[in-house]
Amino acid sequence: MIIRATAKLHNIARMKPVKNESVITGSLPGEWYASLLSTGRKGGSAMHFLHNPTMISVIVLGRSISKSLEVFPMRVASLLDRNGFSKLVPGFELDTEPEIYATNSRNILANMNQMRFNIEFHLAMSENLDLFDIARNEDLHLEYLFGGKVAGDRSYIRPVDHLNELLQ
Repeated sequence: MIIRATAKLHNIARMKPVKNESVITGSLPGEWYASLLSTGRKGGSAMHFLHNPTMISVIVLGRSISKSLEVFPMRVASLLDRNGFSKLVPGFELDTEPEIYATNSRNILANMNQMRFNIEFHLAMSENLDLFDIARNEDLHLEYLFGGKVAGDRSYIRPVDHLNELLQ
């Protein structure tokens, strides 16, 4: 499993960013981009993982990348299972050892920055910020519209549409 963490996450983890310029060839297993979010609560942080190329979002509370990666596979499997895509879980290869690299796509980072405001708003507005609120936020972003290079030869695509294509 390839994780492409932002420079801020590398600094927090005191890791030296390692470049890996390899290009993904298929839809699965793909790679995950990770960035830090604010929860809108004092001292509260969360990590946002965005899958390239399906563009599904997974949110894990905390600022430690190593602790987040412990629960990350369960969060991905839960998201896919909740939304009827449990057949795709093995294709994501969540049981493999994570390899952490520097980011290499400005396009994906731009989409993450755009999503950041929406996710942080929903996290700040949730009353308890429990797993139910986070799951609802993840489910909401399955309907998020992506355009540009991410959509490929279409004008726009939603992550749920991409997952439905993978099922067929």
